[in-house]
Amino acid sequence: MRIRITTCTGLGREYDFDVDPSIIIRELKKSAGEKAGYSDPEMLWLVFDREILYDEATLEDYDIQAGSVLELVDRTQLYRNFGVFIGVKFVDVCDNQALEKIGWSTTAPRWRRARRGLCLEGLCENKKCEAYNSTVIMPVGYKKVDMLDKSLYTITKCPICKEYVTPVTCGFNNCWWRYEGMQNCKNGPPKQCSGDWTEVGNAYHRFNEYQGETVSWRNLILEAVETRSAEILNKMPKDSSKTALDIVPTNTQTMQTASRPSAVHVAAIPPKNDRYSSQNDESEVERFAQPDKHWCPWRSGSCSNTLEIKGQGTVEIMQRKSVPFELKLSNKKDASDQNAYSIILSVNQNEVKLSTSTGQSYTSTDTIYTLQSEGEHWRRYWISLFSIARNVKYGIGEVRPSFSVFDIELPENESQLMREIYYLHFKVNNNDQMLSELKNLKEDFRIFIGTGPVLHELALFVIPQEEYTLEHTTCHTAISELKLERPLRDLYLSVKNFKLNTNEFPDLTDVIERSIKNPRGWCYKKLKEKAERFGKPNPKATYLRLTVGEQIGNAPGHNYVIEVWPPGHHSPIHNHSNAYAIIRVLSGEILARLYPALTLNVNQYKPIEQICHEGRVTWLSPNLNQTHQLKHVDLYGKPCITIQCYMYGRDDRVHYEYFDYLSNDERSIGHFDPKSDMDFHEFKERMRQEKQNIFQN
Repeated sequence: MRIRITTCTGLGREYDFDVDPSIIIRELKKSAGEKAGYSDPEMLWLVFDREILYDEATLEDYDIQAGSVLELVDRTQLYRNFGVFIGVKFVDVCDNQALEKIGWSTTAPRWRRARRGLCLEGLCENKKCEAYNSTVIMPVGYKKVDMLDKSLYTITKCPICKEYVTPVTCGFNNCWWRYEGMQNCKNGPPKQCSGDWTEVGNAYHRFNEYQGETVSWRNLILEAVETRSAEILNKMPKDSSKTALDIVPTNTQTMQTASRPSAVHVAAIPPKNDRYSSQNDESEVERFAQPDKHWCPWRSGSCSNTLEIKGQGTVEIMQRKSVPFELKLSNKKDASDQNAYSIILSVNQNEVKLSTSTGQSYTSTDTIYTLQSEGEHWRRYWISLFSIARNVKYGIGEVRPSFSVFDIELPENESQLMREIYYLHFKVNNNDQMLSELKNLKEDFRIFIGTGPVLHELALFVIPQEEYTLEHTTCHTAISELKLERPLRDLYLSVKNFKLNTNEFPDLTDVIERSIKNPRGWCYKKLKEKAERFGKPNPKATYLRLTVGEQIGNAPGHNYVIEVWPPGHHSPIHNHSNAYAIIRVLSGEILARLYPALTLNVNQYKPIEQICHEGRVTWLSPNLNQTHQLKHVDLYGKPCITIQCYMYGRDDRVHYEYFDYLSNDERSIGHFDPKSDMDFHEFKERMRQEKQNIFQN
């Protein structure tokens, strides 16, 4: 189709282009910029109907038809040229639900350092910069700024490379702030809007650009001041005594989750029994130090228990209600014995503290490590003891070294005392009478005790027994198929010899790649159709699910699913119904990111990252590797194709049927019914037809 692009600076020239509706905006902008004599397309915008077009979108995403006229704008100049007013794209500061409170960090990178008052944020696009493709903070301070004023360009620079950065959102701390402006409206006249003076304290309050909608502003003024002057007091509503902390969520965890299927609440409850059945005699199976013996203080009538082996073990505490607790590991049976040597874990809303009776103390006030807020998922906290190495770990989420908060080596003179530790004493809400006064919490706690300490990270890859060596054992780089639990072994054996390209269709993977790229292809159309599957539209958060066989009721959805991942595409962060799973890469490669648990603030945790190359096999169990994201990071490579297979455990009586996921806007936890895009055998036939009717013509 033919469209026209006009320039809004210089001589105001016009250029005609014959383009496909699927062309990427970035490519079109580059071609238009070259014709108009611009050397740097990153300094340009394409505008249609007063809306700035996103670089990664296509013309058809904006329903741009033949004959449409677009505008090419130099974004480093004023936006009011030649009577054309496009405004500026910026977060919707009217949306209180997009404002989140973030605690301070001691480990943030240099480009995430804020100063008091107003800060602007944007993406650094300088490929040579250390902060490339990261959201950087640009401190403004106690000032009043016009977001459409030329002087803003002296402020909006990357703090590392000093190159220009387009601001897209803002943050505030230790100040009073307000805004006023005029928004463009798609289906009506512009609207005037403003906000009253609001106070924020000693935490970083920012508008999440992925939670709130980014809007077009005709004008926007942001102002931050240090103290509450008489003028501010006079402008505040007389009946208003609330600050920003009173009227907006203090963090994303307080936001409501998406509507839940009726089975979700029941499915979220962990078992009240040992994790591994006593009838299970698979002694050679690798358990990865997972605590397995269930203990309920209220059921046992005691707040004390014992480790199975003196001086070592792991204890996991799961809770549904957000209640402070303390766990004491001691060498004395009496929890009140003043002569006891103890290691004490204390967790509350303000801090987590790991201390010893000899005066050692380690504390964190980071909110992602302290007592977590209540939600629909259970929270997991754990402590590991290994006296031989004088090692103590505290972690959150899955029980593994990478998710430990504290990893401590106690002094050598405490080694013998650590070896004597045998008892554990548990207390909730600092209440010594918890068994009688807090018995209503009995169903809100699960405690599991294990014999093994948490020492090394898990082997993520599975290999055949004949390839397994001593190096794999000592370096923990792979696990033998024979050391997998029975459900995983069965799944592994069923897919380890599966092939995509066969004698009867030797170029299937090539045809799939063509179908993804061609607008007439089934893959191309289906991927576009699924852009809104996980919430806010995102064409990259899509992949194809091709099921093999029928559902037989022993897995969430089908047992076997072939998934197709175009370059740059990814899944949401999600979990897997507490099921077992095997994932084998059939073609290409994919990045797996593993997270401690599925929460609204999951992106604040550093994930475990592992590239899975073609032929690699990885695994999931009910307690390990459950929460992950898959992403095809090679933007110029071939599509990645994997086969996933699932099975519930033999003791699973719930059979939860959904995959829970973090929505694209990160505001809610959704519940995905793992349905099929097409049966795999029907898909192969469709690809044969496309090869004959589309790609050979």
